[in-house]
Amino acid sequence: MIKKQEIIIGYFRQGKSKKQLARDLNVSRNTVKKYISAYKEKQSAEDDLTKIPPKGVIETPVYDSKKRSRIKLTPEVCKQIDDYLADNLRKQGIGRSKQQMKGVDIHEALLDAGYSIAYRTVCKYIERQKKKGRAVFIRQHYDPGQAVEFDWAYVKIDIKGRAKQLMLAVFTCTYSNHRWARLYYREDMASFLNAHACYFTATGGVPQQMVYDNMRVAVKKFTLRNADKTATDDLLKLSTYYAFDYRFCNARSGHEKGKVERSVEYVRRKAFCRLDSFESLAAANAHLALICEQLAQRPVHGQSQSIQSRFDEALKQMKTVPVRPYDTAVVRRLRVDKYACVQVDVNYYSVMEGYVGQFVEVKIYPDSLRVYNDKNSCIAVHERQHSRFQYYLQLDHYLKTLRTKPGALMGSLSIQQADERLRALFEQYFVLQPKVFIDLLLWCRSQNYSIEDMQKATRQCHHFCPHLDVDLDKIKVLLQQEKSTPIQTTKGETSDMSRDIAAHCTAQLEAINALI
Repeated sequence: MIKKQEIIIGYFRQGKSKKQLARDLNVSRNTVKKYISAYKEKQSAEDDLTKIPPKGVIETPVYDSKKRSRIKLTPEVCKQIDDYLADNLRKQGIGRSKQQMKGVDIHEALLDAGYSIAYRTVCKYIERQKKKGRAVFIRQHYDPGQAVEFDWAYVKIDIKGRAKQLMLAVFTCTYSNHRWARLYYREDMASFLNAHACYFTATGGVPQQMVYDNMRVAVKKFTLRNADKTATDDLLKLSTYYAFDYRFCNARSGHEKGKVERSVEYVRRKAFCRLDSFESLAAANAHLALICEQLAQRPVHGQSQSIQSRFDEALKQMKTVPVRPYDTAVVRRLRVDKYACVQVDVNYYSVMEGYVGQFVEVKIYPDSLRVYNDKNSCIAVHERQHSRFQYYLQLDHYLKTLRTKPGALMGSLSIQQADERLRALFEQYFVLQPKVFIDLLLWCRSQNYSIEDMQKATRQCHHFCPHLDVDLDKIKVLLQQEKSTPIQTTKGETSDMSRDIAAHCTAQLEAINALI
C-alpha cells in the first residue's frame, strides 16, 4: 500500500516518469503502469458516485486468485473426497461413528489411489464442505421449575493416598443454572437412582421434566429417532414415584442439554482444581457439596440476583418431594454357590450358611448390599467393594459348618477377614482348640455378647488359671456373672465390694476347676 501511494504521488504530484518510479522503488514497470491506469480510471468516475469505491480511490493491492486454475485439487479429486464424506454420514446413521475416516485417512486413501495432493489441501477442502452444512442453533427460553438436566463425568482424585477414577453425577436447573453434584464409584443403575433420590431430597423439589442423553442407565433401547427410544424399567419406576416426565436428546447432540454440559466442566474444575486428595469418599462428597453451595451464592451472569434466589423461584413451581425417599436398590435374584457366596458385579459376598444352591434376593446400593431369603428375612449385609474377583466373607456366616470342621478354621479366609480383635483373641488363646472358639462364638451370638465382653472374660479366665487352657464353661460363668453384677470401679481404685466379688469369683472358679 505504501509503494502504491508513492507511485501515485510521484507520478501525479512530483512529475516523475514511469521508468524513474520503477527504478527508484525497485518494482516492475508493468506494476507502475497498472496502478497509474487504475487511478486514472477511478478519477474519471468521480462524476458517477456509484462507481467510486466506499474506501476511496486508492485500495489495498489484493492478489486475485479467482482466475487461477487448480492444479492438484481437480474435479475428480473433489468427487472422490465427497464420496468419502458421504460414507462418513452413512456410518453415523448406522451407529459406526467411531469408524469414520478422518482427514489423514482420506489423504492416505487418495495417495493410494494414485493422486498427488498435499494433506493441507485436502483438509481445507473438507473444512469448506463442512461449513456449507453448518447448523443454526435456536436459543431456548425456560420457565421456573420446567426442567433439570443430568449428566455423568469422570473425576480423578486420591482416596487414602490411592488414585481413583470416580463418576460425577451433575444436575443443572435450566431456569436458574443451579448446580448440584455427587461422587460415585460406578456409573451403574444403583448410583443413577441414588443420585436422583439424593438430589430431590437435598433441593426439596421435583421438576416437571428431566433431560438425559443416550446413557445406558436411562435408555433401554437405543434408536436414532427419539420417538422410538425406550426408557429402562428403573427409570420408569423412578419417574412414576416422583411424578416427573423425561426427555432424551438426539444422538450426538450434546447442545440439547448444554446447561449441564457446561456445568460438568465447571463444577469439576471449581471443586477439585485446588484440593484433590481425601481420606474417604464421604469427605470428598462433603467438600463437593460445600463448593456447590458456594457457587449457588454467585450472581447470575448479567444480573444482580443470585443463582440460589432464582432457584428458590423455580422451587415454588416444582412438585413437593415425597415424605419417604425412594428405595434406590437394584434388586437381583442370584444363586448361592458352594462357598455360600453370591456374585455381585465381579466380587463374591458371603451369606448365612444353609442356602447353598438356592436363589436369594439381593438389594444392591451404591455403597452396600443386603441379601434376603424367600421369607424376606435379611441373611447378610455387606459393604460394597470396588475391587475385582475378590471374596468378602463374614465369620458368623460359617460357624455351624466350622463346628463340624474345626480344623478348617486356621486356614480359612473368613478368620483372616474377621474383626482384628476377634482374630487376635483366636491367635492368642484358641489356636490349639478351635472348636472351643467356635462354640464360644455361637453361644455369645445367641446371648448377644459383644467382642469386648468375650475379650474381657477370656483374659480373666486365663488370669485365674494361667497354667490351664481357657475353658468354655469358665468363660460362660464369667460372662453371666459380669452381666448379673457388673463391676464398676474408678480407674486406679478398687472398692471393697469389688474385692469381695473378685474373691467370690475366684472361689467359684476353683470349685468348678475341681469338679472338672
